[in-house]
Amino acid sequence: MTPSGRLVLVTGERDATQTTIAHGLARALPRAVHIDGDVIAGLVVSGAAPPGPPLSRDGLEQLYLRWSAAIAVAETYQQAGFDAIISDTVLGDLFADFVDFVSPAPLHVVVLGAAGPALARTPRVGLWLRTAGVSPEVTVTEILDRLDEARIDTTEPTEPTEPTEPTEGSESTEPNEPQQPDHSGRPGRSTDQS
Repeated sequence: MTPSGRLVLVTGERDATQTTIAHGLARALPRAVHIDGDVIAGLVVSGAAPPGPPLSRDGLEQLYLRWSAAIAVAETYQQAGFDAIISDTVLGDLFADFVDFVSPAPLHVVVLGAAGPALARTPRVGLWLRTAGVSPEVTVTEILDRLDEARIDTTEPTEPTEPTEPTEGSESTEPNEPQQPDHSGRPGRSTDQS
């Protein structure tokens, strides 16, 4: 029987860096796939909700569908022994929701960047790396060397952190995230709270 591969989330403020790093990480592993959340979002041909923030109810539903689809693809490859690397913006108040989709499976989290309001409200779990001025190759090597530090326990609650004061050169700490989601309509999840 083939051992299951690992699940790795590479996230950070919305830019091309997380995609580049995730793709490089997948290339550096012996058997790996890269699942890009933006590619999954692009599968919606008509009826796409406008991107937030703030997210509309349709936008939140489509975000949850995107994560559910990415995780389903990842699990398919993991069962065949591939490591699955998902790149997507999973920050702030919605981070715990992504972890809920994965739970109880193991998850490795790599957070790229150090400043910004969404990062300030993201639980400090997994491996956090400052990537400004660092080449993608060096970042991938550091992730590979420290991947064990990125593993989180998805059965433990993950609480958002309180916003912090901005560091020099960072954005304001004004909220720029979707409103608190209503979990009762989450696709693929039971709404039974018992």
